[in-house]
Amino acid sequence: MTGATWRLAVLMMLGVTPLALHAQGRTIPAEAFPRPTGPYAVGTLDTVWVDSSRAETLTKTPNDKRHVPVRIWYPAAATGQAPARYVQRPEEFGSPSPFAEVLHVTTHAVSGAPIAAGNTRYPVLLYNPGGGWNRFTATFQVEQLASLGYIVVSADHLGFNQSNALANGYHFKGDTLGFPEPSNTDVRGDALASWDYLERVLFPIWVADAQFVLDRIGALQRDAASPLRGRLDLGRIGAFGWSFGGATSVDLLVRDARIKAAIDQDGQLFGLGRVKGSARPVMLVHSTDDPRKTVPESQHGILAELLATVEGWDEKFRSTSTHDVYDLRIAGTAHGHFSDLTLFFPQDSTALAPRRAHEIITAYTVAFFDQYLKGETSTLLKSEGAGFPEATLVRKSTKR
Repeated sequence: MTGATWRLAVLMMLGVTPLALHAQGRTIPAEAFPRPTGPYAVGTLDTVWVDSSRAETLTKTPNDKRHVPVRIWYPAAATGQAPARYVQRPEEFGSPSPFAEVLHVTTHAVSGAPIAAGNTRYPVLLYNPGGGWNRFTATFQVEQLASLGYIVVSADHLGFNQSNALANGYHFKGDTLGFPEPSNTDVRGDALASWDYLERVLFPIWVADAQFVLDRIGALQRDAASPLRGRLDLGRIGAFGWSFGGATSVDLLVRDARIKAAIDQDGQLFGLGRVKGSARPVMLVHSTDDPRKTVPESQHGILAELLATVEGWDEKFRSTSTHDVYDLRIAGTAHGHFSDLTLFFPQDSTALAPRRAHEIITAYTVAFFDQYLKGETSTLLKSEGAGFPEATLVRKSTKR
């Protein structure tokens, strides 16, 4: 992935990618997100699930167990109540908070709203955020999906995000984390060391977190105390995510038959996605920002080698998949466009406007899952290169 590769594999590991929101003098409006357009109001729940079967390997705490914070959005009955804050528990992130400049921002979802009346079972989407970020940083698209009749469950991954003080009283201290120390001179070596650490240490944890969440989604359907009991369609589950979370979604698609379709939003492949294709439909979405802008000219050759490696993984995945594989490129986008972050950060004046980028990303996300989970043929996916002038869509393979 052109935009993701350099940022995730090199810049983030060198401490260049910001892991806090800094508006740099901009005024961030309280109503930063587009109003959902679907027929349902949106409800939200925030909780912490504990995997008692799995040791927490990223802390030194004796007998520690893996904790997975989740936020859920769902079709709700209108209540007239005030919507939830974007950051619901600022204390979760310590002080100074990386979200300090957006604490006033509100969403369009109501905490604890009753699920929409009736007996309809809704398809379920598992969302995984980008590495370093949190479960709510794709609010721009998950609220729209919930308003259109999806239940979206977003999972946090402690150790490679911002959380430390959870709502159940648990405090996470990642004192066994060992990201490779960058040389700041050997770009190739730094990138490969970062990729190796992510692949060996963190990615298996993310996949295990996601599979645990899938198990708990099944429990939500059966639990008499669950406000969503009986309303989840467990035969129609999709996965999507940004960056490292996108790679997690592809791995799940290949690994776990519960996932029927997946979207990788600008994520370099890791895990099974590097070595094996999918028997179920997938969309790979790419930013088009030129990574050479942030790299000295003397390093362009090395960057080209790294990009060729990543594209080789993509091509192997496409060529070995036996169901539909869509490649979507959105002109003018950078890696951060696939999150809420571009609504808050100052942007390159040549980049696509954040709201326009989000409109396109959300439209294709909805179209893909509508087609493969709801069985509603999408005209947006029918014509290669059609839809939005900034978007180029190619279906690389068909079911065979």
